[in-house]
Amino acid sequence: MKRFTNEGHILVCFDFDETYFPHACSSAQLTSVRQLEDFLERHSTQLSTMWVTGSSLESIQEKTKQANLRFWPHRIASSLGTELYRIDADGTFSIEQAYQNSFPNDFASRVERIVSKIVQMRIELEEQPGNGTSPWIRSYYVRDQIGSWRESLRMLADEEGIAVNISQCNPNAGDPADAFDIDFYPIYAGKESSIEYVCTTSSFVREDAYAFGDSGNDLGMLAHVGNGYLLKNATAQAKQAYSKVTKKTYADGILEVLESNVSSFI
Repeated sequence: MKRFTNEGHILVCFDFDETYFPHACSSAQLTSVRQLEDFLERHSTQLSTMWVTGSSLESIQEKTKQANLRFWPHRIASSLGTELYRIDADGTFSIEQAYQNSFPNDFASRVERIVSKIVQMRIELEEQPGNGTSPWIRSYYVRDQIGSWRESLRMLADEEGIAVNISQCNPNAGDPADAFDIDFYPIYAGKESSIEYVCTTSSFVREDAYAFGDSGNDLGMLAHVGNGYLLKNATAQAKQAYSKVTKKTYADGILEVLESNVSSFI
């Protein structure tokens, strides 16, 4: 699979699962994805693309085959923005090692201390599939929990000097219903931080950048750029917290925005 041919001066960021990649992979959805790819390739002299996702790189590679995608973006921030890759024109991946230089060496130990305290507080954490395969993220589910458990998790993360994201699960992306995603990661990592790093090191103007997402863990990056949008298929929790929502779903919603603003980046 090749990368988009050229690279422009406007950064366009996409969450992957249930944003760029529709899990149902219906024929109509994949037709829209092809149209989005055609648009991004046609305007690749103006646009630089980036997938910013909670999925691991291995999972992304499997899903690109499932959807028969034709192009890699210019960058991928995988595992909730804790791993950042640059993709060359021939499809070669290079990890941005400098991005991780500020991450704490004892990150895993910090999470273990938090989890131990959470168990003592009788907050039930369920490890997500693949938890621990990345050195810089630990992911769990919380189900049917009442009380101030969110505040407790955030307090414990603050005490350990790491970040935690708490967002309602999206069953369309393969998560359990009526549950919450709990993601621990280094304080200088995450979706927003990966975008900030790319803007700073590659001279993109953050206020001119675009971002698209579908869930609560996308809200930080949407607010961080000048043009951030939830798609119509976003979770109810995310839409309650963020007002800029497209009229259409998935790739159609992305195209709705980019096609209406094409004159601003040509």
